[in-house]
Amino acid sequence: MFYYDVFPKVVPADEVSVIRIRPRFSHASFDENAKISVTHAFYDRTSSSREPEWKIEDGTLIVKDHFESEQEHSLQVLMSFENGKEKKVDIRLFSLLPDWYALRPFKGDIHLHSNKSDGQEDGRYLAARYRQAGFDFMALTDHRLYEPSVEVLEYWKDLNPDFKLFPGEEVHAPDNPVHIVNFGGKRSVNAIYREDEAQYRREVAEIIEAMPDKEEGRDYFTVAASEWVFKRIQENDGLAVFCHPYWSIASGNYVSEWNNDEIIRRRKFDAYEAIGGFFRWQYHSNNLQVVRYYEELAKGNSFPVVGVSDSHGGDTFPFDSSRGGRITNDSRDADLFNWYYTIVLAEECELPSLIGNIKKNNSLAVCAPSGERPEVFGSFRGVRYGIFLMREYFPQLRSFCEVEGLLMQHHLAGDDSSEALKLLRGRTAAYRDMCFKRSN
Repeated sequence: MFYYDVFPKVVPADEVSVIRIRPRFSHASFDENAKISVTHAFYDRTSSSREPEWKIEDGTLIVKDHFESEQEHSLQVLMSFENGKEKKVDIRLFSLLPDWYALRPFKGDIHLHSNKSDGQEDGRYLAARYRQAGFDFMALTDHRLYEPSVEVLEYWKDLNPDFKLFPGEEVHAPDNPVHIVNFGGKRSVNAIYREDEAQYRREVAEIIEAMPDKEEGRDYFTVAASEWVFKRIQENDGLAVFCHPYWSIASGNYVSEWNNDEIIRRRKFDAYEAIGGFFRWQYHSNNLQVVRYYEELAKGNSFPVVGVSDSHGGDTFPFDSSRGGRITNDSRDADLFNWYYTIVLAEECELPSLIGNIKKNNSLAVCAPSGERPEVFGSFRGVRYGIFLMREYFPQLRSFCEVEGLLMQHHLAGDDSSEALKLLRGRTAAYRDMCFKRSN
């Protein structure tokens, strides 16, 4: 539980801002009978601290100061009592440069499965579980199926419009082992190749023909077929995601390293799964994907990253031994749900803004298996901000989303929760606005 409302949490860099810190419970109050000091600690070119302008008004601590550079700040409140006891409160803030200060952080998952393909649960139930876990948006991406995602978003769009649901699918083009996610496309790419497979093969052949300097014996079909899918997704305003390039199975990587090299070198996809849905025993897959991303970045081959769960259920299930796991009822081995996801910095939680900002590299891939420390991947600038958000913003946001998610589950179970959901509309948006609102 968080003890203080801190508004705003994020402020514009190199400006003066006013921060209001309101205790939410009596045991967290600022005792005016104590001797109180407030210190603003920060890091500019050197480590520094000072006493800002502050006052207590109606129990709320109001701090006014200049917040230098793009960095994390600490407002340290010390209350000293006559009996020698002390109470310390450490409030964290972040100052952002104008380009990112204009954006807001949204938590989402764009690669997951329902029981319409090989998942465990109804997609509508998954949506409720994702909202309960504090997600701002998701897209169901069943294997070879686009329609289930549309059914889910149609079901919930009026009941809980604050939780954004988007169309999606996992595309498996004929004779192509590469898995590709269509996030937000207006049309099913699986349907396109099914409607005319002969045309698909002709167009793939044309892509191969246009490739320069081909080497004898190489598998250009896989590369060309992947690029055919990327292009069809993009033509329909979707985000083309190159999925789990280092997903391993018993016989080795499912895509050859040469194919990975060519797909990454030619870079026709929009985003790369730096973090994907792997069980703990498959940690090496994400390890390889992250290292490959940073090596490409060092070579000047920059591309956006996402984190996805590839979840096949929102509840805890025993591992399936046929997939190389072990049978267990240990809740720490939850079926990937809420382990891996994406943070997108965007103007709003709408499809054009999310996709546009992912393409601008305003996204972060999160690795946070249950019971383990979270890790964030992307640009250094983004990771520094992401670490702050993971600690100071998203846990609090989740507390607002949990009630909605539970009500969604009750509604799906047959209890009419529509009126209760209506009463909660706008709460998460209001909280977000307060956290990022310009304070003066």
